[in-house]
Amino acid sequence: AVPCFGIHPWFLSEVLTESQHFTNHHCTTGECDEDWYNQLKQRLKKQPDAIVGEIGLDGARWVEVDDELKNLENHKAGSIWKRTRILACPMDLQRKAFEDQLYLAAELQRPVSIHVVRAWGELFDSF
Repeated sequence: AVPCFGIHPWFLSEVLTESQHFTNHHCTTGECDEDWYNQLKQRLKKQPDAIVGEIGLDGARWVEVDDELKNLENHKAGSIWKRTRILACPMDLQRKAFEDQLYLAAELQRPVSIHVVRAWGELFDSF
C-alpha cells in the first residue's frame, strides 16, 4: 500500500474557514503560517514514498442551511424561513487549497491523486 496525505475536498470545511488567508504558501523559506499546510508538508517529508492525495474539487457536495426571508409583500407576520443548498465548502477555498497542495506535490516531487466531481472547469482553470 502507498501512503497518501492530503485534504480531500469533502473535508476542507473541517480544516479551513473563509477567514483564513491563503498567502505565501508558495514560500521558499518554509515559514508558511497555516497549520494544515505545515502539517501536511511534514508528513510528506517523513514518508518519502507517500503521494499527495486524494485532493481536488467537488461541486456536487451540498449542505442545507436555513435562510430567513424578510419583507415579502404578501407575508405580514414579519419573516419566514426556507432551506437553501450551498456547497459544503466554497469553491474558491477548494480551489486555493487544491492549488496549494499541487504546489507542495511539485516542490517535493510527489505524484498526486485527484478527485474531481462537477468541477472540471475549475480544475482546468487551476493549471
